[in-house]
Amino acid sequence: MLRFVVDWLNGASAPPTIELDAPLPVARDPSAILNFLKRQHAIATAPSPRELGIRFHRDEFSRLFDAVETWPTVEFTTARGLPVECVDDLPRGADGGIDVIVRIVAPTEHGARVIAGRLRKMLVHQAYG
Repeated sequence: MLRFVVDWLNGASAPPTIELDAPLPVARDPSAILNFLKRQHAIATAPSPRELGIRFHRDEFSRLFDAVETWPTVEFTTARGLPVECVDDLPRGADGGIDVIVRIVAPTEHGARVIAGRLRKMLVHQAYG
């Protein structure tokens, strides 16, 4: 492999070429190989689509959690009933997603509907401000 690269860079004897209508430029720049190796390394170390999805869920939940943490009427619990007090307490489901129950505790049904509407709007529009 190394001999091939050295021959390629030095322009050593090449096999017979096929004539084309327009000659194609041949790059013998060592930086091209270095850039290729960097791209291959970046592809190999890039997170998988599953990991990207987990990061997205975690980031979105942390934004939601920060937006409503001062609301006394909203509680976050796990499926087992344990309270979620910070982003580090987030449980992961079998698919890698976040499984959290949002519980609205309001003195009136109208208040609960208003809070539910605000939460729904935050989630749909991803506007947590």
